Amino acid sequence: MKKHEVIFEKVKILLNKHFPDQIEENENGMYLSLKDTGLWISSDSKELTVGYGMTHVHCDPEYEDLNETVELFFNLMTCKRQITKYYKGKFSYKHRVDLILANNEVYNLGTAMTWLFPYWKKTTTKVEIEDEIIQLNKVEYDLNEIKTMHNN
Repeated sequence: MKKHEVIFEKVKILLNKHFPDQIEENENGMYLSLKDTGLWISSDSKELTVGYGMTHVHCDPEYEDLNETVELFFNLMTCKRQITKYYKGKFSYKHRVDLILANNEVYNLGTAMTWLFPYWKKTTTKVEIEDEIIQLNKVEYDLNEIKTMHNN
């Protein structure tokens, strides 16, 4: 089993431990999401992907740092999220996901949008702050274990 697949399995165990009734997974068990949160993680033979809603980050361990992806997943669980929705009229055509980190630093996860929208209408925005899914102190041990396992 490759390192990113082992990490995925460890995350699966962690989610089952803390959210046993909220996990949704696909048929092959390689895509997990937490109901009503937008948080998800998936794995295949090549990469680990972490996302929130439609915004996501791919990590191919051959070229990218798995540690950053693990850190991102745990930040998505343990930090507040600022969601900025952009509207043309009443149509939401774009959203931006930012994490509010412990030191009040803002980390932009990304922006997702559709190309088909009424571009001629006035643009308005709505900002929502979502609370953390779980407190860091409840998963910190698991986070450190996964990081240590990855670095070996």
